[in-house]
Amino acid sequence: MENSIDSKINNTRDGVTQIGKDLRADAHATIDKVAEKIPPATERLAKQAHNGVDKVADTAESASERLAVRGKQVVETYKSITESSRNHVRANPVISVLVAAAAGYGISRLLGSRSGK
Repeated sequence: MENSIDSKINNTRDGVTQIGKDLRADAHATIDKVAEKIPPATERLAKQAHNGVDKVADTAESASERLAVRGKQVVETYKSITESSRNHVRANPVISVLVAAAAGYGISRLLGSRSGK
């Protein structure tokens, strides 16, 4: 009977060993298949990521350029309005002082009427 048990143990051990070998071979085959498919997928993802980064960078650069142009336009408009105002004040100092006084009086009446309520 002891031989029978030893035989069964040996057979079981051999069976388990074979299952381990089969699992190992299957696992390696699966890993190889996955490894073959990963590089193309990785390359595609990397290309898409690079394209996305390029689009974002191009959009930011374009927006920056547009803002710079708009900023220059605003500065030029401000300079033009300032120079025009200076010329008007120099040409008509009395009217300019009267307009400024009237504007100040109007603003004080507006602010004064709000504080009384």
